[in-house]
Amino acid sequence: MPKTKKEKEHLNKIADFGCLICHIKGFPKSPCEIHHIKYKNLGMSKKASSYEVLGLCPSHHRHGKESYHYSPKSFTEKWGSQEELLKLNLKLIGGV
Repeated sequence: MPKTKKEKEHLNKIADFGCLICHIKGFPKSPCEIHHIKYKNLGMSKKASSYEVLGLCPSHHRHGKESYHYSPKSFTEKWGSQEELLKLNLKLIGGV
């Protein structure tokens, strides 16, 4: 499904901001990938909207032992829930 202009603008803001976790660690503007929030009640086939995304670098998104996809539980224990991180990411980019 094609994204609207507003959705594309939002995703670009997230990407331009960089990895949220690297920002928290003191390394702002690191290149990032878009991570769609995973909701347990949505099931495997449903994806969060284009506004329910985090910017995560490959190391925090899907590569290595600190990545969300390596261990969602460990990632959440260290950095907080995806919902908490989403609120922070939105605040830091100036909202939706």
